[in-house]
Amino acid sequence: MPGFFLNKNGIGNVIYIPKRNKEERMIKLQKWAILASALLGASFAVNAEELKPIPGQEVLRVCADPNNMPYSNKNKEGFDNKIAELLGEKLGIPVEYYWFPQRIGFSRNTIKKEHPERGGYMCDLAMSVPEHTDFLLPTKPYFSSIESIAYRSGEGYEIKKLSDLKEVNEKHGPLKIGLFDRAISTKALLDMGLGDNIVYYQLMSGDVNASPGRAIEDLAAGKIDVIPMWGPVAGYHAKVADVPITVNPLNELGQLHVFSFSMATRYSNRDWNKLLNKFIDQNKAEIDAIIAEYNLPSLENVSPTPAKKPRKDDDD
Repeated sequence: MPGFFLNKNGIGNVIYIPKRNKEERMIKLQKWAILASALLGASFAVNAEELKPIPGQEVLRVCADPNNMPYSNKNKEGFDNKIAELLGEKLGIPVEYYWFPQRIGFSRNTIKKEHPERGGYMCDLAMSVPEHTDFLLPTKPYFSSIESIAYRSGEGYEIKKLSDLKEVNEKHGPLKIGLFDRAISTKALLDMGLGDNIVYYQLMSGDVNASPGRAIEDLAAGKIDVIPMWGPVAGYHAKVADVPITVNPLNELGQLHVFSFSMATRYSNRDWNKLLNKFIDQNKAEIDAIIAEYNLPSLENVSPTPAKKPRKDDDD
């Protein structure tokens, strides 16, 4: 007769026990039952383990941009705000923010800057940091995305890949194509002979209140007709725009251009970093659900080529 047990992955397997006397079969089944119970108990203990602040931590101090949706803003409406609140809830401590524009010098002026009065640092947690960074100690990634292309819906054309731009420009143009400096799509547009169609945007303008989402506002207002841009920014701002905006991921760009983002700490705070990794592991479903509300473009069917190049510090 078959006996059932749970392996280390929680998967039920069938073990066929040879026909022996009744007493031997009962002993075998009892052993499997004890093993299954122990494994289930261990699994429950791991899943039920509560997060606790590191010694001396009474407040969760987060470094954040006051005007950088969909990540964060002063009204705490970004997905990083929501995830930080979830972390504070799990730790049982209040969340405080130190606001600073997320641009060149962000780390130096926030998480690495000493507080002049109370001691310690201005903040202890940076979010939406590239998974491979040398300035801070990153956690494992908690979201990934890719470049996308945005245009007004209902214009009589579809743009699903960069090469569509040339045909659409010939049939419906001339198109005014928005483009941020140093964009991934720059070379492709120039190679298609569309350089004269480009309306350039500075990724970091002199105005700290000007977020990249302003390009979607210009798209909605008809100042430009289409723009390749970073997926999370395009997806969120298209969702809240006054006119329908279509956003398609440029999954043709391949795995090489799927970028993942982490939380980050100072290198000296390795225990804190380990705790954040545990939080990400234990709350992945909730984190994913929060991010899903912000209309990030789909990563289904991303071209496998060009593939990501493994880093020397990768474990696999």
